[in-house]
Amino acid sequence: MNALRSPAALLLLALLPACGEELAPLPAEPRIEFAEVGERAGLALVQASGDPRRWYIPESNGTGAAWLDYDGDGDLDLFVGNGQRVRYVDNGARLEIARDARSALYRNDGGLRFTDVSADTGCDRRDWVQAIATADVDNDGDTDLYLGCIGPDVLLRNDGGSFVEATAESGIRNELWAAGAAFADVDNDGWLDLYVANYCLFDFDNPPNKGVRNVIKEIEVAWGPEEENKKGFNPGAPDVLFLGLGGGKFREATAERGLVLPKALCSYAAVFSDIDGDGDQDILVGNDMQPSNLFVNDGRGHFTEEGAARGFALGADGRATSAMGLVPEDVDFDGDFDVLRTNFDFEPNSLHINDGTGRFADRARPLGLAAGSVDKLGWGAAFLDAELDGDLDVLIANGHVYPQAKEVGMSGWKMETQLYEAVTGSSGAVVWLDATVRIGGGLEGLHSARGLALGDPDEDGDLDALVTDMDERPRLLENRSARAGRWLAVRLVGARSNRDGIGAKVTVRAGGRAWTREARLTAGLYSSHDPRLHFGLGKVSKIDSVEVRWPSGARSVVAGPALDSILVVPEEPQSR
Repeated sequence: MNALRSPAALLLLALLPACGEELAPLPAEPRIEFAEVGERAGLALVQASGDPRRWYIPESNGTGAAWLDYDGDGDLDLFVGNGQRVRYVDNGARLEIARDARSALYRNDGGLRFTDVSADTGCDRRDWVQAIATADVDNDGDTDLYLGCIGPDVLLRNDGGSFVEATAESGIRNELWAAGAAFADVDNDGWLDLYVANYCLFDFDNPPNKGVRNVIKEIEVAWGPEEENKKGFNPGAPDVLFLGLGGGKFREATAERGLVLPKALCSYAAVFSDIDGDGDQDILVGNDMQPSNLFVNDGRGHFTEEGAARGFALGADGRATSAMGLVPEDVDFDGDFDVLRTNFDFEPNSLHINDGTGRFADRARPLGLAAGSVDKLGWGAAFLDAELDGDLDVLIANGHVYPQAKEVGMSGWKMETQLYEAVTGSSGAVVWLDATVRIGGGLEGLHSARGLALGDPDEDGDLDALVTDMDERPRLLENRSARAGRWLAVRLVGARSNRDGIGAKVTVRAGGRAWTREARLTAGLYSSHDPRLHFGLGKVSKIDSVEVRWPSGARSVVAGPALDSILVVPEEPQSR
């Protein structure tokens, strides 16, 4: 959350550097098209989150979703998290969690049709879920679920298509408010580790200010994080690192690995990426109205915080942003990983461009991703090549934290889910154009969106999107874009590395170009994505090679794989 700032000044600031950039001619008709098919697909869960007034900070944060093949049949199933309703007791002096809403697991039946199998699989749960991280945590060949919650987090171990709660036996214990969680192998020992980003300390029995709400323009709204209210309400909660020991066992190692900060911050997204290209996984954390963190890995799983020194901590104007989502991706095709950060209303989103050494400059304004975001509050986001033309478009889920937003002079509670199309600028480089209105279709309509998960559940080679909306059922945005090129999807199977290959760097070479992706399952905010890496290749006649650099240091090269196919790349095994 964020205090009111001057929208006019921020809009001018966002627009000025982008002026003068001319775009190559656009097609007469939009090539990108998304159709909303969630209801037809059978996705019936309605997201609950507190009381409709949202007078207290946990009630406005929403939840995420995850694409995974839980039953091993080769297609993508869907887990959708849920929150809980809240009752205000004594006008908010105490809050009661109703515990009557449930999360859901949907089995993919083909043809973009799904069946709710929650009760049969152990996923019919009443936790207040925010962050959902997927991974094969015990390297047994199936995908497990980690639920970051308001309240105790939950590890659900996949046992042959049924999920068993294994939190206590795993050694994981996080009872704070988890807004972000992600798996990676920080010490490259073959076992996945877990980083949990906690948001703030909140006591439902003793809400801030004895339950008396914040008032803006005579309207009652929730108190934001401590940096906003300056009264000590909703202080930051410490993040936690759990080291994987093998067999689904973990131990807490936050201080041991250099990850304790002088002051706990209000954290949202946590993502892993090898931002300095040295072969290990660094940690990026987005914080609310506080500098974002970049923890640099020394190669042995010990970290040093270098966010400010590397240009990642702040926005382009030199101030901390109210960061929500983080998305690492090689957006300029130079082989390193840049980072998109979604921010609050009246704050432009940030696009941190990597110089190749893990140092960043926020280039959202000249590259077109700032101006269209100033009157939006961004949450989940993702890069995808919607029309397979070889570049990366951007999808962003937007929605306000205040149902009373317009009444207090801010943008609306419900907003567009935006699609920024990658286009060619006058310099010949890729810039982004907010094409939401031009595209229309499934992007039409206003929602208070939170989570966004990409996947190809219909196996047609392009990426669809699942969006979670406050007080609504999920939206399934089927990609029906006119194809401008060919594609390849890559599925990794680790042996010496972790089974999912998380942290592997995959490079596809075709037509004189190279596309580089990094294997990760969780990015953006709250959500986990298709485990296959999807590459739109444009108009190429063949693929020259696919190279995988595994976390173990091993290298795999596949020459001439078929276009428009799913390529499975196994790592050569080696006894541990």
